[in-house]
Amino acid sequence: MDFETITSLTGSELTYRYRELPERCSDDELQKYIFRTRELFDSIAHDFDDDRNTEWFIRSYLALKFVLGATVLANSAEYAEARNLQVTLPYLSYYMILNCCRSFLLTLPCVPWRGEKTIEMTHNNILTVTSDKMKRLGQRHAEALESKLWAAKEQRELFTYRFPASGLAIFGDKLIHPSEATGIARLLTELAQINLSCLEGRVVQRHPEKRFELLELNDMWRAMQYEMKKSIETLIDDEDYGRVGYFVRKYQRPVSLGALATDGLVDEFFGAWQSKDDRKGADWFNADQQWETLLDIW
Repeated sequence: MDFETITSLTGSELTYRYRELPERCSDDELQKYIFRTRELFDSIAHDFDDDRNTEWFIRSYLALKFVLGATVLANSAEYAEARNLQVTLPYLSYYMILNCCRSFLLTLPCVPWRGEKTIEMTHNNILTVTSDKMKRLGQRHAEALESKLWAAKEQRELFTYRFPASGLAIFGDKLIHPSEATGIARLLTELAQINLSCLEGRVVQRHPEKRFELLELNDMWRAMQYEMKKSIETLIDDEDYGRVGYFVRKYQRPVSLGALATDGLVDEFFGAWQSKDDRKGADWFNADQQWETLLDIW
């Protein structure tokens, strides 16, 4: 199934270039996943109001940041692998995948929003629920993904707590390479894109002329606050604060993940990881490039 057909089935106004899903899934699997997701969003769209608009903005904004964070990790892993920084690879591959699992779960209509409890889900819970929800795409996808998720976690933990003397060779052909991790992360990103596209399509269909507002809920602050538990300190990110303020003025109804990734937001996000000096060269990592590794944002 080509990406134009997928976009049409979701009902989104944004044509999105799906790259991973058409390669991995049959037309029937994609069609069933989209139709079921649209059905699950029906009751949400039917009673859609400012409160729900606020909830889904928070979920969407957090989902986008997880994908952008995973993109930094993916690009870092590619750079590290090319320069034999092997010790970093299990960490980068695992957290790249984990971030995109979180994005996928945040955008699912069948995963309830519980505020801080949703944001602070444990790793085991994230992996378990992701594996279970992948069954909606097909049992074969759920089984294949489950084994990769836990393998990535265990490989990261082995080099966090034990550090075998044989290095990455201990995993043999079961090592989750960065390229494989990137493919898994992109698959989860595209499912998150489909989920929010379906929400967008259902809300537009139910309320074609309606414009909604964002409310000042406590959960809105959780999108920009970061608690430091040991120091009992709460950090507020200025960029998050400014960006959320922008959306408070502009965000009138749900949009897909790709549409939420405005040029200004993406530029500022990746720009934050730029070097503070002017050194450049073939061996100098530039975080402000390859924005589209996971999410098609061009």
